[in-house]
Amino acid sequence: LDVPTYTHDQGMPSNTWLVPHQLNKRPSVTVVDSGETVVSGQIEYLDNNNIMITFNAAFSGKAYLN
Repeated sequence: LDVPTYTHDQGMPSNTWLVPHQLNKRPSVTVVDSGETVVSGQIEYLDNNNIMITFNAAFSGKAYLN
């Protein structure tokens, strides 16, 4: 079974990431900073295709959704 995934690349440092993923579900989210360290943030599901992740500090990195 091929599970759809999405990788969000946050190139500009920010403490609020808006992630349009088009997966039509509430995916699990793993965030890493530019050094590949896993980071925790507040995840808000805006709808089935958009999430907002808020952090205590601005940084760049990636969000992996599945």
